[in-house]
Amino acid sequence: MDIIYVGILLCSIAFAIVVIYICLVLNRMTKTMKSLGTTMGEMEKELEYITPQLTQSVREADKLVDDISEKMRATDSLFDSFEDVGTTINSLNEVYKKQNQAITDMELEQKMKPFVGGITWSEAAVQIYSKWKATKRTDKNELMVQQTEVVPAANTGREG
Repeated sequence: MDIIYVGILLCSIAFAIVVIYICLVLNRMTKTMKSLGTTMGEMEKELEYITPQLTQSVREADKLVDDISEKMRATDSLFDSFEDVGTTINSLNEVYKKQNQAITDMELEQKMKPFVGGITWSEAAVQIYSKWKATKRTDKNELMVQQTEVVPAANTGREG
């Protein structure tokens, strides 16, 4: 019977150890829950401060989105106009291709002859004008000699 008492004693000691361990775990859990409750209370206070600002930001963002949508709708006609211009250019290109295929090289040369002549004569006129300007500049660089002193006849503003 002594063994039974010793077994009961060991079981009761083991039970006491388990109860103490459970008490420690429950105590730590209680502290954690209190800390969590405090943190949640602080977070709730911060959310009370942030929530109106977030609501206002969402309202302003909604207004901005509506404004952007309205402005995008206003530009639709502009893009439609660009589309019409593109269609017109494509039509003109097609007409040009048809006309270009219909005209022969000889006809093209005859039609281009006045333009080529005009370009040739304009180049000749530019060359004559540039030569005339060059000779006009060299005439102004004369010096007069008077008794051993050199006196410029005309001041052209150029050094040399």
